[in-house]
Amino acid sequence: MSTHLKSSVLQLVQEIENEQLLETLRDFLQFKKVNSPGKLWNELPKENQESIFLSLEEAENPANLMSREEFLQRRP
Repeated sequence: MSTHLKSSVLQLVQEIENEQLLETLRDFLQFKKVNSPGKLWNELPKENQESIFLSLEEAENPANLMSREEFLQRRP
């Protein structure tokens, strides 16, 4: 990890006077530290993962898509 990067982040944080912004930044960093990338995906059941992959695959075919207007017209 780059010491220069850490130093520049620390300097930016030290210059912030807005307490609400600091709290938001703290909460964001804590969340990112605890929730590693891919954690939510790995917690999904296999069936859900497969369903998502299938949806993405189907969405690649323009024939399977509809415009926003078409969608809104079909709503009850």
